[in-house]
Amino acid sequence: MKFISPYIFQAYLTCPREAWLEYHGIVSDQDHEFLALGRLVHEGSYQRVRKEIFVDQLLKIDLFRDEMVAEVKKSSRHKEAARLQLAYYLYYLKHEKGLEFEGVLLFPKERKTERVTLTPEIEEKITQLIEEMLYIFSQETPPPVKKSKYCRTCSFQEVCWG
Repeated sequence: MKFISPYIFQAYLTCPREAWLEYHGIVSDQDHEFLALGRLVHEGSYQRVRKEIFVDQLLKIDLFRDEMVAEVKKSSRHKEAARLQLAYYLYYLKHEKGLEFEGVLLFPKERKTERVTLTPEIEEKITQLIEEMLYIFSQETPPPVKKSKYCRTCSFQEVCWG
């Protein structure tokens, strides 16, 4: 099975058009204020225990916490997408490396955590999503612009709504 970057995987769950653009190398506004804020939260949180681990130049695991793969997020606004992104990490580690872990989402600004377990149902959902994404990404043009509540904070805002 072909794997895609976890960032693109999560982006697809929020906006298939954004994911298509990223997959095809169209880079968003890297100076966008919300991207900068996300980087600050990421870099400033859990510094004493942070141990970023790169796996196969595809996954960037933020840290391990209590024998769990941990992912740091700026906010819980995209919690379902973040949950599936972390499950995607667990899926990859299981199917490509033979390693089984549980996961934990960390929302430092909100002082929240959430455990993520890779169940057979979630594995099936991830398999289906990967197939769906690869089909969408194989298309010559991106999915059409579709207004959502996330558009106003998106770093691709100018690309889509220019």
